[in-house]
Amino acid sequence: MTGFIDKVGNLAKKAADKTGDMVEIGMLNSKIGAQRQNISSMKERMGGIVFEQFRQGIELSEELTQFCQQIEEIEAAITKMQKDIQDLKE
Repeated sequence: MTGFIDKVGNLAKKAADKTGDMVEIGMLNSKIGAQRQNISSMKERMGGIVFEQFRQGIELSEELTQFCQQIEEIEAAITKMQKDIQDLKE
C-alpha cells in the first residue's frame, strides 16, 4: 500500500510541477509580448521622426524617401475622401 501512496504522491508532484511550469511559460510569453509591443512602439516613433525629417527637407535614403512620398500620397487621398464626405453631408 505504501508503494501505491508513493506513486500517487509522485504523480501529484509531477502535476504540480507541470502546472508551475505552465504558469511560468505563460508569464514569460506575456513578457515577450510586452517587449514586442515596446519594439513596435519604438519603430513607430522612429518612423515619425524620419517622416518629420523628410518634411523638413532633410535628405534621406532613396528607400525612406519613397516611403515618405507614399505616405504623402495616402494622406492626400484621405484628405480628398474627407472632403467628399463633407460634400455629401451638405
